[in-house]
Amino acid sequence: MADSSDFGPDAFLCHQVLRQMERASDGKKTVYETEFNKLCFLAYKELEEEGFADEVQLPMHWYQFGMKVWGQPDALAVLYNSDNRGTEVIPQTLSESAFSLRDELKEAIHRVARQLAGEYKFTFGTDAIVDDSYNEYAPTPFVKSYHEYRRTIEELEPGQQSLANFVESGSAKGHISTIRPHLETLVSEYPKSTYNEAYAEFKQWDSVTRQLAKNGDVDALIELSKAFWKMFSRVELRIHHNVDIPSETVADWIMEREQHKQAFRSQLAEHRQIAVANREQTNHLKQVSDEYSETVRDIAHDESR
Repeated sequence: MADSSDFGPDAFLCHQVLRQMERASDGKKTVYETEFNKLCFLAYKELEEEGFADEVQLPMHWYQFGMKVWGQPDALAVLYNSDNRGTEVIPQTLSESAFSLRDELKEAIHRVARQLAGEYKFTFGTDAIVDDSYNEYAPTPFVKSYHEYRRTIEELEPGQQSLANFVESGSAKGHISTIRPHLETLVSEYPKSTYNEAYAEFKQWDSVTRQLAKNGDVDALIELSKAFWKMFSRVELRIHHNVDIPSETVADWIMEREQHKQAFRSQLAEHRQIAVANREQTNHLKQVSDEYSETVRDIAHDESR
């Protein structure tokens, strides 16, 4: 455990968002890592508006599900407990005397932490707080739109590549019509001057995604969307959108860019093969469906004579 003299405003903020949530929910709410990151970020933004950001200096960077706290939990007066449900975050057992900060800032953090605890104490799961952080603070329109795209494909029903699917439901056609507006928005909003490093990967992702959508392959769409966003978060987001991250850490992230892009290219190649294989199957099934429909019409015509 870190020495008490190590705890400053950043640790007090992290500690308090957990302590106040614990009190507001009577100990009934478990805070997992994703929600903890968002609570800290939302608290930081409130304090920033009040002019306290320079004092808090909480290291954070944008990642797959929004802003993420960076640093060792022990230095932030919290503990991480991982199990098969996720990573629970709990406050260390400390008195407020263990933290060194001005009374005015301490009171501001108390107030903001209580406010957030009151707002999210009955909210279980992370969808609501993640949506709130994206809607209010997404760093670019593209980032916000990609989040909306992910939400959309997660709600799609898996397409079934079968004759019945094409004859009766046509769900594959519905999938591309559902997500096409999102893809067009992403293409138009992509800020190439800001995110130039991952632009080639984005164009390839867009091409393969459109074919997967035409095939109605929802599982592959979701897998590829996660793979792209993981790469994009490492190659672009955490580098361009961070607060109080040490410069040497950012330099390391920049050096790692190529390996993350290469890993994604390998995944992209696999999904391209899936898209091509399913397109051929789709075309065959469509041909069989057309022949079936033609046969039914011929039989009906003969019986009407």
